[in-house]
Amino acid sequence: MAYTASISSKGQIVIPAALRKKYRLGPQSKIVFGEQDGKLTMQSTVLDEVLALRGCLSHVEEDVEALWEEEKRRERAREEERIAEML
Repeated sequence: MAYTASISSKGQIVIPAALRKKYRLGPQSKIVFGEQDGKLTMQSTVLDEVLALRGCLSHVEEDVEALWEEEKRRERAREEERIAEML
């Protein structure tokens, strides 16, 4: 589906509501503009994508931080074993 927008005298453009909703673009969202094959492109920043994940694990009752720390300890132990085998 194609959308039309106008550019103001200040160079501002309004992104159509349907696209803002679809791509979760809010008042503080950052957009990266570029050019590809003679066409203007725009995409949200990685930060917006990461922030969009906020709360997606709220249903998890386990201590995710403790699980991550334990996995890091196991990873460090595996790495130390690999180094010991090389010596």
